[in-house]
Amino acid sequence: MLIKENGGIIMLRQGLRILLGMAAIVCVASLAAMKELPEFEMISMLGQYLAADSALCLKDGQGEERLVAELLGGKEYIFIGNSEEQKETLILNENKELYEVAKENENPLLGDVETPQGQTVSNPKILPVPRQKNALVEQLRESADVSFLWKNFYIVDSTTSVTKADFDVKQLLQANMKMVKKKGKKQILIYHTHGASEYFKDSRNGVIEDSVVGVGDALTRELEKLGYGVYHDRTQYDRVNGGIDRSFAYNQSLDGITKIKQKYPDIEVMIDLHRDSVGKGKHTYTTIQGRKTAIVMFFNGMSRTKSGPIAYLKNPNLKGNLAFSLQMKCKAMEYYDGFTKPIYLKGYRYNLHLLPKSLLIELGNENNTVEEAKNAAMPLADVLAKVLSGEG
Repeated sequence: MLIKENGGIIMLRQGLRILLGMAAIVCVASLAAMKELPEFEMISMLGQYLAADSALCLKDGQGEERLVAELLGGKEYIFIGNSEEQKETLILNENKELYEVAKENENPLLGDVETPQGQTVSNPKILPVPRQKNALVEQLRESADVSFLWKNFYIVDSTTSVTKADFDVKQLLQANMKMVKKKGKKQILIYHTHGASEYFKDSRNGVIEDSVVGVGDALTRELEKLGYGVYHDRTQYDRVNGGIDRSFAYNQSLDGITKIKQKYPDIEVMIDLHRDSVGKGKHTYTTIQGRKTAIVMFFNGMSRTKSGPIAYLKNPNLKGNLAFSLQMKCKAMEYYDGFTKPIYLKGYRYNLHLLPKSLLIELGNENNTVEEAKNAAMPLADVLAKVLSGEG
């Protein structure tokens, strides 16, 4: 949200100062009649502080930023501009850098905002996101320490085990994951092993656009905007005879994607897009360019139990899979910090053995809205494109 400041908001700020000062004084006066309460002394001090703070606002004009921020929902807002000319702009602090880019390019920010001409734009272009140094990523690159890698970048499921031989940090970070775009060719495959059973908090019953398949549609569109040829397989591999059956879903999806790969031999990237399950009441999201956005988790199957390798689930592309997910994770941390959870390592193979650049992604969970899930498509596509191009 961007608010251009003219005379109206200046008057609002002056009025708010007076209002808070009066309210605080009345509060102290009212509490004076309630001295029998054991908490009175603490409450009285708080009231006096508010009154003094309000008086300071009236005296020298300081503190209004905090006041306005509280009244606008507890978010941290900042003022940018020349206060003497009364042409300040109030923006969310998280959007400060984006504002500077917008001002440089004379472009509006995301959402319903005011352009320099004062016209409202409902669907403006997403602004480029600058790379930020991430302390964990920087330390990983400098130390190449596998213990640091395991501790800060992974969650290891109890069904599996890890060995240092599979996690040469330098090799994983430096592995060539680039893909040259081929015009008119399908090079990325998006599919859904659990497409029939993974919906979101406000999904309409039975509406496929509101399921993880609909999120796959959104991701496909974002990647196509970036110039990639994408095949989106909307098959619901966990639907059997009209019902839900996950028992053989991975067998079914393996057959499906193997045939697609044969039909489109230029496919280099395979993404099995899922929705996570975390239990009731765990609504997690991040904010990216002013939009509530579901968080994603990259997922690797290790083809290992606690005892060692699973002989019948060989994966010749395991190290490629691990390099792909780790590079995706590092790019996400540098461009969209807070957008990804640690990479999850589990015991089986999950059809990731067909290509080095195969990845299972858990996008959002059952407590996210459809909108939050679809909002994740843009940053996810951007992260993928950066890895495939070797950018940054």
